[in-house]
Amino acid sequence: MRLDPPDNREVDYSKTRNNVTNWFDTEYSKYQRLANIPEISSVRMSLAPKSTVHANGIEDLTVTRANAKQVLEFVEAVINSLGDYKPFLEARYIKKLQAWQIEERLGFGHSQTQNRIRKACALFAQTMDMTAGTRLTAYKD
Repeated sequence: MRLDPPDNREVDYSKTRNNVTNWFDTEYSKYQRLANIPEISSVRMSLAPKSTVHANGIEDLTVTRANAKQVLEFVEAVINSLGDYKPFLEARYIKKLQAWQIEERLGFGHSQTQNRIRKACALFAQTMDMTAGTRLTAYKD
């Protein structure tokens, strides 16, 4: 296994935060929807000929649900790895709280909260880029 050297370019926090926001709004919410597809009802016995098309559809849906749940668990693990920045990312993107609500709950002022959310986004993006192959981190030119 070969590890690439760390990227020494300067992170563009604003663009990275936009990328992370967009990822949570599109990809993460898609995985949440897929993981929450209702369970398939039990198989009913019939004398009718076996329908492989229907069986494959049920199997595909089950695999899709399992994959989506796995992605959500992976993202949760990445968020849990953020240490002191975890509550900021979780509050903003998982619980969908507004900035003033985060400030109130976590006891930080506006600028401190915004700085910590930006840093949390950068750490999340870099971790996802290294482990999941995403390209969420933006760099200054």
